[in-house]
Amino acid sequence: MSFLYQFILLALGLFLGLGEASNAVTSSASSSTVTSSSSSSSIPSTSSTSSNTTTLWQPQVGTTWQIILTDPLDPSTIDSTTEVYDIDLWLNDAATIADLHAQHRKVICYFSAGSHEAYRPDTAAFPAAALGNVLAGWPDEKWLDIRSADVRRALAARLDLAAQKGCDGVDPDNVDGYDNDNGLGLTASDAVEFVGWLAAQAHARGLAVGLKNAGGIVADVIADMQWCVNEQCVEMEECETYAPFVAHGKPVFHIEYPKGEEVVSRVAVAAAQREMVCAGEGAVGFSTVIKNINLDAWVEVC
Repeated sequence: MSFLYQFILLALGLFLGLGEASNAVTSSASSSTVTSSSSSSSIPSTSSTSSNTTTLWQPQVGTTWQIILTDPLDPSTIDSTTEVYDIDLWLNDAATIADLHAQHRKVICYFSAGSHEAYRPDTAAFPAAALGNVLAGWPDEKWLDIRSADVRRALAARLDLAAQKGCDGVDPDNVDGYDNDNGLGLTASDAVEFVGWLAAQAHARGLAVGLKNAGGIVADVIADMQWCVNEQCVEMEECETYAPFVAHGKPVFHIEYPKGEEVVSRVAVAAAQREMVCAGEGAVGFSTVIKNINLDAWVEVC
């Protein structure tokens, strides 16, 4: 066999081998899949308070939900169409949260970040000097000085508890003291800094976090939030304020109380009231629920 002929065979063999390798890579890439839940996805996040990269839960716009703060959740009552439960951090134990996870539900744990509730088990962690005026309509609560190092230590411990119990995220309430007669001189700038601190602390523990009401600071904090929980934007005619969350691919978990503040019952709301809530101007894409003012288990869903 001549040298030239041997060279041609060798070159042909190399060419065919490279072709097969290329086809194998192309086939592997085209057959790979990315699995994601229809209601949620994950986003990577890092925090200056942790050297680890944490994967955070990011629910999608339109995720269905229920909020129950008055009583412990009975896992046997979990609804098949409800994807997320917002429940009280103290009234529910780790076993309840594990049960929800076993039924493929996500859990948001509620606590008040901006007010002092005297009946909570960690009430002594909040010094008297950090307490402001009584919240209007809530005689057992006082505004907290969210700039206080003592207050932040106590809130960090609450976030630790949420992580220990297995919560997927947290719902820190009453961050809008700046927009109320707080008695502490709190400003919108204080709230922006505080919500940023809450987000960093939550994310460092693997917890997602949402903004509760506080429409005046949406633009300043939306990048750090995974959702918003809003109350009564239809009634207050301010749903457009929270619509940027939907535009950013983040849900607005929206509550209306058409029965008012005096009625707590299991009776359905009138058809006209329901229509007003569910067709509320500016609330397109919101995850809207109709609730009793005390946020017990009764609910109607738009």
